[in-house]
Amino acid sequence: MKSICIGMGILLMVFSFEGTGSGQMQSKFDLPEPYLNWEKAYLAEFPDLQRLMDAMISTTAEQLKKPGEDILHNRVCSSLAHEMAKNLPPKERRLAIATDILHNIAKEEPVAVLTDPGVFNYTAGMVKALQEAGYFKSSPRFWGDEAVLKNPKVGGNRALVHHLTGALKAAQIAGETGWFSQEEIRSMQAAIIQHSTGYWYFRAMVDSAAGKKDAWQAVFPEPESEIARIAHDADLISQFVPESVVPEGSKWRDLAKKRWGAKNKVEEGHIVYYVFLRLFEEAKTERGKELAREKWEQIRPELIKLMNLGPGQDPIKVLGIPKIFQ
Repeated sequence: MKSICIGMGILLMVFSFEGTGSGQMQSKFDLPEPYLNWEKAYLAEFPDLQRLMDAMISTTAEQLKKPGEDILHNRVCSSLAHEMAKNLPPKERRLAIATDILHNIAKEEPVAVLTDPGVFNYTAGMVKALQEAGYFKSSPRFWGDEAVLKNPKVGGNRALVHHLTGALKAAQIAGETGWFSQEEIRSMQAAIIQHSTGYWYFRAMVDSAAGKKDAWQAVFPEPESEIARIAHDADLISQFVPESVVPEGSKWRDLAKKRWGAKNKVEEGHIVYYVFLRLFEEAKTERGKELAREKWEQIRPELIKLMNLGPGQDPIKVLGIPKIFQ
């Protein structure tokens, strides 16, 4: 990503990418089943999406020294989108998959923060245009509190605003292909902006930073369209891969230690259990609920073992809510 200063120091984010044309960039990264078969199926049906795949992989590789985990996350999400969108018409199914290929595209861009005045103004222009096009009607408080959006602990935290800056970048990548109409690009942008609402701890982080209840509504709009609900659920369900949750040293046990202060495996299991119990309840689509339940039933017994509890015991009744979340 290149930043170009224009006029009054406004930062216009311009994104460029090079597609390889080989269609094999993703072969460097192992994708487990059933996601690999789902990916092959949608690329066979919509071969033009390979260019978006190449753009996502090359961009992520530029952003990170070790891009593998993020690339696999995006591939899992787009595969889940394909699975959840099976009953949609082909045009909408293609758009749902494209949305998930690009939903995280700005998450690791250092300059993609709302605390930069230029980025904020550019993002505000995008949001206004989408609102005028009829999006976000069910979220009247979205983008309504600049103090929250510009708070360094919110607007300066890429995890909390990547859905906004990512919508900018995704629109440019999709536009450069020439294969998406303006209406489709707007729909994709709105879905990317609405995909993060399911992370309840993101909502809590915004409220804590702002010092008031429901401040998160200025940052995270609710998903409205089926494409937005699919983007929301695919991102949610992608977290339920047992290998990233259960083993020692896995992504979520590390997060329990580093982000939420777990001191031993019992606390790791307790925190991760509570986080995923809340995530499980966030799914919006029927297929998303089914997939979440399937994965939850795989990881739940293993987390209970970590807490040294019996199969029939309810960790919340026995241990309560983890202190960090009380």
